[in-house]
Amino acid sequence: MPNLEMVRHKFELLIGVRAVERSFIDNLEHELGLTLPHTFKSVAHFFDGSGIYVLPLHQIGYQSPTNVLSETQRLRKYGELASSYLVLGEPTESLIVMDCDSTSGRVLWCDATDVCRLGKEPLLREPDSWASYLDFVEYLVTQEEAEQG
Repeated sequence: MPNLEMVRHKFELLIGVRAVERSFIDNLEHELGLTLPHTFKSVAHFFDGSGIYVLPLHQIGYQSPTNVLSETQRLRKYGELASSYLVLGEPTESLIVMDCDSTSGRVLWCDATDVCRLGKEPLLREPDSWASYLDFVEYLVTQEEAEQG
């Protein structure tokens, strides 16, 4: 598992600090009926979902109308998304979610056709996955470093 301080340092060098407002985290948990994993809350001190361009992620904050709260609510509304998942991003033909029932915030990047199966039945295609939200953010930072050369 990556070290939080190491990932934070690399992130700050690449992009700077983009902290999430504490009120947004509290509202996210309240509105969605979730308890966000500790790794998510720790990373939120420096990463709000913006500034990384290797994957289209939703903002973790109020500034954007397409943020993790609104997109999770949208997919839940149509019955496509199990209540334990938080939508992090929507790359073409796919979805990136965090499993809030897992202690470390396991992240899955699955095919769009598997969204309705998440947490309910086996997926048609094996998703890319990271054991924790911190692992996922480390992956993003590594990819962003490579992109920036």
